[in-house]
Amino acid sequence: MFLTKIELDPTRRLARKYLGSPQVMHAVVLRATGGDAGDGPGRVLWRTDRTARGMTASLYLLSPSEPDCSQIIQEAGAAGEQARTLDYSPFLEQLGAGQQWAFRLAANPSYSASRGPGVRGKRYGHVTVEQQRQWLVARTPGYGFELVPAGEGADGSVVVVRRERPVFGRENPTRHARDRITINRTVYEGVLRVTDAGALRRALVAGIGRSKAYGCGLMTLARVRRD
Repeated sequence: MFLTKIELDPTRRLARKYLGSPQVMHAVVLRATGGDAGDGPGRVLWRTDRTARGMTASLYLLSPSEPDCSQIIQEAGAAGEQARTLDYSPFLEQLGAGQQWAFRLAANPSYSASRGPGVRGKRYGHVTVEQQRQWLVARTPGYGFELVPAGEGADGSVVVVRRERPVFGRENPTRHARDRITINRTVYEGVLRVTDAGALRRALVAGIGRSKAYGCGLMTLARVRRD
């Protein structure tokens, strides 16, 4: 697996186009990675991180093979910047129980509401900050980590730092029409402790939650800052 970071320039027209539509960025990412839009390990994941004022933006790609990002850089890259690609496998292999890491995750927290016996439930997005936060808190054991308390009496150091609600159209070949897609994209930051290294590796590679094709699911780890 390869992890790539590309600095984008939001003042450029195509950068704004890519950043403004998960559907467009999805196509751009798959063109660069030759990627698989399916689920499971080996799929392509991506995430865009933007500053509060949107003056700078970073695109992260996780892909099973090294991507060709030349077109993205040419069309939307920041001046003087090149793609930075690292072999992700050595990092994944050195994960171990008890380690602590700062994390950032973009996800689409949602739930399924029953519509009766034998009928597939209808999916809704969590809308409040606390609902979105608890969605992640409840799922951490299955992803191989626990949240490290931020302080006395805290239930875990995870914070919702950004919330977006992109709406876009997607072709539906079975209905010969366009579906209206809405994503409650939620960006989380916090500190985790590894409890099951294998499960965490799978979560990092396969992604967390739904809407992975549209910029959700990618969690990245960094060393915990010691002030």
